[in-house]
Amino acid sequence: MALSPDFESFRAGFESGNNQIVWTRLPADLDTPVSAMLKLAGAQRHAFMLESVTGGEVRGRYSIIGMNPDLVWECRGTSSRVNRAARWDDDAWEDLPGHPLDALRALLNESRIALPPDLPPASAGLFGYLGYDMVRLVENLPDNRPDPLGLPDAVLLRPTVVAVLDGVKGDVILVAPAWARSGLSARAAYAQAAERVMDARAALERGMPPVPRSYGEPRPAPPPVSNFTKAGFIAAVERAKEYIRAGDIFQVVPAQRWTQTFREPPFALYRSLRRTNPSPSCSSSISGNSR
Repeated sequence: MALSPDFESFRAGFESGNNQIVWTRLPADLDTPVSAMLKLAGAQRHAFMLESVTGGEVRGRYSIIGMNPDLVWECRGTSSRVNRAARWDDDAWEDLPGHPLDALRALLNESRIALPPDLPPASAGLFGYLGYDMVRLVENLPDNRPDPLGLPDAVLLRPTVVAVLDGVKGDVILVAPAWARSGLSARAAYAQAAERVMDARAALERGMPPVPRSYGEPRPAPPPVSNFTKAGFIAAVERAKEYIRAGDIFQVVPAQRWTQTFREPPFALYRSLRRTNPSPSCSSSISGNSR
């Protein structure tokens, strides 16, 4: 297995204070995104898979799998916090001072990597989501809606290994970042990143873990529960019509949330959704609640 870059090139950039990566490209004609996710990450906590389709029919070129983050950042309201020991301690959170967007900018600068031009742009860095409620950090909007789920407004992970499956070339690119602020020497940082790449390769070469091909025996589903009553939903539609007539809005989606018991592993649900959903994505750290 050929690793890139060579150590001398890596050291020159690392000792200049620039974040680096170690990576390799391997044939992946025997792998699918689902099998790679199961082999590499086991669909466990703090692992994710991002993929999409084009035009509703053709699956997109890249599928991105990330795992074992060294850092997790999250925001709730006007507060943010970070876990810099996420690989071994889920509870090592530190509250961050100041405005969450300032903390986010600092984290983006800290995690910036100049990737080689022949690698996809999402081969390393921060991955996650910024929720709708983040808008209240830049606009003065009321915050009087109930929050029954209690999820963070934003979560970002910084994976120590990223696997990018290239559906056009039939390759998988394994990438491990090395952060200049890690406190490691260039030699130690290179060795650590190289070892993570080699471990990921070994995981891909192992057989599939025992996962049933079936999604489970068909059985009657329990009735879904909406967060709207029928009368409440109709009232919301009528109120939206009034806003439209008044010229306050021209489009609205009166969405409702459905809750239904699901007894299978979360990744089994994702496997089913990706067969029909034109824009699937999976984050095992978020989808671990089987409801």
